[in-house]
Amino acid sequence: MTNHTLLPDDEPRVASAGFGFDDDAVPAVSDPCATGTRSNVKVVSAGGLVFRETGDLIETLLCARVRPGYHGEDAPLTWRLPKGTPERGETVEQTARREVQEETGVHVNVLAPITSIRYFFVGHDDGIRYDKTVYFYLMEPMGGSTSDHDTEFDVVEWCNYDEAVELLEYDNEREVLAAARSLIGSYRRGAEL
Repeated sequence: MTNHTLLPDDEPRVASAGFGFDDDAVPAVSDPCATGTRSNVKVVSAGGLVFRETGDLIETLLCARVRPGYHGEDAPLTWRLPKGTPERGETVEQTARREVQEETGVHVNVLAPITSIRYFFVGHDDGIRYDKTVYFYLMEPMGGSTSDHDTEFDVVEWCNYDEAVELLEYDNEREVLAAARSLIGSYRRGAEL
């Protein structure tokens, strides 16, 4: 895994809001560095926002890593939505499903596309400036357990929707959660959010 640093003034931002990105329009890539120049390589990633109803509450599944340089039970965490890079031959939706299942331990069903985000970063290992687009899908849990998550994250937890908005590290992922709010409402069995 390549370590990345966000560039100053390049905080991730939502690139497109809406519900209709075309899975075929974003080719799956086996080499995430397949397009662009050394100074601006385009990469694609996909992930999901998994939600469930618990009583009157909506919960979402978040992943966290201990912040670098910290250790122990009280170490601060960096909270994120699960996402990852396509493998050879995968569609973006297939990537999103696989990555969410691997990173969270929860088996999911993809319900609908939410939105995409775009940001830039420089790879620590290679010094290359990357132009990254991440496609997010709304998902529902179909089994599995957060205790079976892979080692990429230290913690995977269900969080109250409002708590998740506060916990997420980056504004662009909070915007994904906000973009999903009305979509979640259309899939809920109970009351409005």
